[in-house]
Amino acid sequence: MSKQDPLKALKQDPQGAALLGDKQALAALLQSDEAKTLAQLLQSVGGDGLKAAAQSAAAGDGAALSQLVKKLQSDPRGAKAMASMDKKLGH
Repeated sequence: MSKQDPLKALKQDPQGAALLGDKQALAALLQSDEAKTLAQLLQSVGGDGLKAAAQSAAAGDGAALSQLVKKLQSDPRGAKAMASMDKKLGH
């Protein structure tokens, strides 16, 4: 499995790069109710493994973080928050 820098991948995506370049939009997104819900759910489903998963993803191995995202998607609140964020981002 090849390891890819998640930030690099985000920068290569036109919508991701645009969001990263718009500090006000990024700040608004991070302060949204959806982002707060996802952060709370990540903490509850990830527990002690959340920090390790984030560190692994930052090092280029997103497998553990992918598993956490799958858990979020299986939770009705997580799925709703993710769909709402996608809609806000124009996906």
